[in-house]
Amino acid sequence: MSPFRLSRAGRHLRLAVLVVLGMIGACLGGLPDARAHAIILESAPRHEEVLPSPKRLVLRFNSRLEKPLCSAQLVGPRQKTIVLLRQEADTQADTLAYPLPPLEPGPYQARWKVMAADGHVTEGVVLFTVVAPAPAGKR
Repeated sequence: MSPFRLSRAGRHLRLAVLVVLGMIGACLGGLPDARAHAIILESAPRHEEVLPSPKRLVLRFNSRLEKPLCSAQLVGPRQKTIVLLRQEADTQADTLAYPLPPLEPGPYQARWKVMAADGHVTEGVVLFTVVAPAPAGKR
């Protein structure tokens, strides 16, 4: 028998080691995809905040965004939808900011859908409630 030829047991052992290494590689290979999605880090208004009508909506994520492919809209009282089309141009690559019109009191959903620079699409909602401003003498 040649010194470089493996026995049947040796071939099975080598196959088992390759299978185990392949399984480990497959598990580790899945981790970058889990971290690749854009995750919202902060927003203004904050989630579930109660405030007078905000002047802008700001959404900051954990990764750079493909801004032309991102969108946001507000759904307010009586399910009135306001599509936010004009992003503020001077924001960081990980941030979306939109000027807002005056909002009437009531609950709002800021629905967003973003594409991270790596191509993964994520969507979510920030809830907030607009209250009428306090009368001038009551502060």
